[in-house]
Amino acid sequence: MNKLLNMVLALCCSLLLVACDDDEAATPYASMSINKLEFVINESMQLHFEGVANQVVVWTGDESHNYELRTENNSGFVVNKGSFSYSYSAPGIYKVVLVASTYNDLAADIKQDTCSYTVKVIDNHTEIEKLSCPQVLYDEVYAEAMNDVDWLMRLPRKVQYRNAAPTISLSQRLRFYLGSDSTMVTIDGEEYGSTKKYDLSTPKDILVTSNFGTTREYKLYTVQYPEFDTFTLAGVEGEVVRDAFDYTSFEMNVVLPAGTDVSALAPTFTTTDASEKVYIGDVEQVSGQSVADFTNGGVTYRLVSASLENPDYIAETYFKVNVTFE
Repeated sequence: MNKLLNMVLALCCSLLLVACDDDEAATPYASMSINKLEFVINESMQLHFEGVANQVVVWTGDESHNYELRTENNSGFVVNKGSFSYSYSAPGIYKVVLVASTYNDLAADIKQDTCSYTVKVIDNHTEIEKLSCPQVLYDEVYAEAMNDVDWLMRLPRKVQYRNAAPTISLSQRLRFYLGSDSTMVTIDGEEYGSTKKYDLSTPKDILVTSNFGTTREYKLYTVQYPEFDTFTLAGVEGEVVRDAFDYTSFEMNVVLPAGTDVSALAPTFTTTDASEKVYIGDVEQVSGQSVADFTNGGVTYRLVSASLENPDYIAETYFKVNVTFE
């Protein structure tokens, strides 16, 4: 009885497999829409499948994804939920091929249909994304974009490093962060060099030229953070304490003889650059004349340095003068 039952089950399975093999795959229809036919590098191409298929694969036409080279280890991208986005990293003319596939349950019958678009990708990147002085403490000093044209580099005069205070020169290398490796940069009419040092004591004229030939002009201004060169209170010279991570904040420690009246003292001071201004709040201070009350233990001075070529571009630092008694 069991033998007969097994024979009947085997026959049924065979008939089922034959029936499945005989099912034909539906006719595929390859159709897609694309947001446009011309792009710039790194711009998103949006594709939507509008046909009939069990599976949709897109070949973008660039390196490693060329439909014509599909037998040579090039590959396509499977489209998920009918939508696909892609951006090209290099300029060129690319053939985008969509392959719509249908198949029956056991994939014994597979049918395909294709459609394609030709897209043009250009490299017209002229935007400076970031600009830094890479030799100042591991590339942590970046310029600020003041507008669409001007950049302002604020450089420290000294940095706290390994219990020392090395002086930072105005002769510095520059690093440009650009949207394309093909973009060319010139500084003051000469080709930019990543290992070349530039004199940042005067503004630099920067010209950025894209692979496509478009150009954009920039100007780089540099201002150093202002500092007290000397600071003396009641005849005692202060000692500067630097922050290793903040070039805008300092402390000045002054140790006075016990019993010193500190309610109205006029410190004498000089700044590293004579053009730098010193304030308490918004009130400008004059060395040896402006009086401050140090009875609460400390007074914060604000120092301002401005670009000679553009006085609106400034750098500010804050010195908290701490008074203690011996």
